[in-house]
Amino acid sequence: MERFPFTPSWGAQLESQPRVRKAQFGDGYSQRSEDGARGLLQRWSLQFTARRKSEADALDAFLRAHRGTAAFEFVVPDSAWSVAGQPFGTGDGARTQFLLQRPIAPDATVGELVPAVGWEAAPLVYRDGVLLGAGADYTLAPSGLVTFTAAPPTGAQLTFTAAGAQVLRVVCDRWTSTLKGFNAYDVSAEFQEEAG
Repeated sequence: MERFPFTPSWGAQLESQPRVRKAQFGDGYSQRSEDGARGLLQRWSLQFTARRKSEADALDAFLRAHRGTAAFEFVVPDSAWSVAGQPFGTGDGARTQFLLQRPIAPDATVGELVPAVGWEAAPLVYRDGVLLGAGADYTLAPSGLVTFTAAPPTGAQLTFTAAGAQVLRVVCDRWTSTLKGFNAYDVSAEFQEEAG
């Protein structure tokens, strides 16, 4: 799938609207449930300000080629991350499962960790600085859960190296271009996440 190659200006807006089914019963009772397996989809309002005509034309050409029906990949603004030698546990000789976690931001203080998901390539997992083999030494779930075939020995330091970002499958069914001055264009677009 093609990836959207342009970086939006600061000020991108995220709108989340749950997809909910509601059944109304007698006496005012109702029941609500998520509509589908992906009941919460994102909608992004993006601005591309003060762009040269060549970039505004390329952006317009990309969106026209997809015509609001063909989905493409969109990297969520400010979601890219990378870590090298990130600790994710210490062996105790019994435990076999550990969750890959990374700092919430590059300058985050200790303790501000989130699951390390959305990898560009499978993370490299190390035990005491020695690279382990995926499939032979451990398995890795998309959630970042590492399951070792044998429990790491007591005191073994577990680390990983990886990079990633949140990538959505979106369509754009509306965009506008505004001529702001000589060779200066503003483009605004709305991207709707697809459930598939």
